[in-house]
Amino acid sequence: MKRSFRSIQASVDAASSLVPIRVGGVPEHFNLPWLLALERRAFVRAGVEVKWRTVPQGTGAMCELLRRGELDLALMVTEGAVRDILNGNPSRIVAPYVDSALTWGVHVGAWTAITDPEQLEGVPYAISRPNSGSHLVALSYARSKGRSVREEDLEVVNDLPGALERLAHPGPLAFLWEKFTTKPFVDDGRLRLVDAYRTSWPSFLIIASEAVLAEHPAEIVRLLKVLRDQVRGLMAKKTAPDIIASRFNLSLPDAQAWFAGVRWNTGAPLAAADLEDVVTALVAAGAADPIAPGTALSERLVWTPPLA
Repeated sequence: MKRSFRSIQASVDAASSLVPIRVGGVPEHFNLPWLLALERRAFVRAGVEVKWRTVPQGTGAMCELLRRGELDLALMVTEGAVRDILNGNPSRIVAPYVDSALTWGVHVGAWTAITDPEQLEGVPYAISRPNSGSHLVALSYARSKGRSVREEDLEVVNDLPGALERLAHPGPLAFLWEKFTTKPFVDDGRLRLVDAYRTSWPSFLIIASEAVLAEHPAEIVRLLKVLRDQVRGLMAKKTAPDIIASRFNLSLPDAQAWFAGVRWNTGAPLAAADLEDVVTALVAAGAADPIAPGTALSERLVWTPPLA
């Protein structure tokens, strides 16, 4: 059936009135709600044109993209986001994204003789880049084992493929990455899992530049509503593990195990105690300067939406 000129013009007008928001995230199962919302054009129906950018290099790279004005919003590992805002990134925490804590797998190349975490004494760490999750969690993990990590103990490998390439060659390195994301490479014999490390705070935050928050606060609020609707639907979907397995190269049992342990945020604010825990851990690991007593972290780091 032919569409009328008025109908066509209405579609053109609607498309031209959409507010573009540039969003970055890693190519991992945590970001499935965003991909589903994009495929369903759910953001468009809310008047927002989400321009998705996959950033395989992770949180450190997204911090740089926010600082350069190349992203408006990013889904970032909590400790990396908090540290970079404390260090002057002109951005704010908009909301928690994933409430469940992250379990990091501690890996080495399968060719090494390392089979126990105690054998990691003196072994350098591979990181995607400075201020990435893999960087900051390496500092925290080493500290939990009574060890310290110097700058010369860190080797930048850019991303997960870079880590796989580097860990296949002589010169042992330890590499921390989300446990289920790396599980296929443990199963196929490229990596060996020697330990796991679980943080105690929400794993991912939604971070937005101060510029986009000042210019488009109503659109950010609508975007959050769309995302939370997608999250609720996905968490209630019985076939969600099947979707995750098919899209993210996981076996169905691994997808089921991961899905059983993940909780996306559906609207609860970030707890002040969680912020304090993150900052305390960063300071203890030597990754952040001590915070002055009496500092209101939420006021310094978290965006307050305007009253409707």
